[in-house]
This record gives sequence, C-alpha cells and structure tokens, in this order.
Amino acid sequence: MAKAWYPVIDYMACVECGTCTGKCSHGVYDPAKAPTPVVANPLGCVDHCHGCGNLCPQGAITYVGDDTGWTPPNGSAKPGESCCCNH
Repeated sequence: MAKAWYPVIDYMACVECGTCTGKCSHGVYDPAKAPTPVVANPLGCVDHCHGCGNLCPQGAITYVGDDTGWTPPNGSAKPGESCCCNH
C-alpha cells in the first residue's frame, strides 16, 4: 500500500455518483459517507492504481504523488481497463 499516493477529490466537479466509493476494495473511502467520496484511509490506496479515477464520470479524481503523466479520462475508461489492481 502507498504512503505518498492517494486520491484527491475535486468536490466542485464531483457529482456524488458513488462510482469511486463502490469501486475501491482497499478501504480508502469512508463507506458511511457514500456516495460522497471521503478519503478516510489514504494509506490503503495501492501505489499507482488509477481505478477510481479512471471510472469517475466527471474526472474529479487526481492523485497525490502521481508522476505517471496520467490525466482523468472523464469517464471514458472501457470495462476491464479501469485498473491495474482489481483485487
């Protein structure tokens, strides 16, 4: 799990659809706040996983520590291509 990698939510762009909170199986988001994405456990995020960011229909998720050149696709990810860490 990552120490300097976790999602950052742009709440001005977020529509609270719950896609990211439902996608993450690593306990990063607070389930009690869903569908609002509240990062409660940033250390649970998997280093260089863009799973929730790839699925966000608004492109409202970026990542602290991202040095990959990845940019939010605004929901254009295809099924099965959303993440490197489908655990």
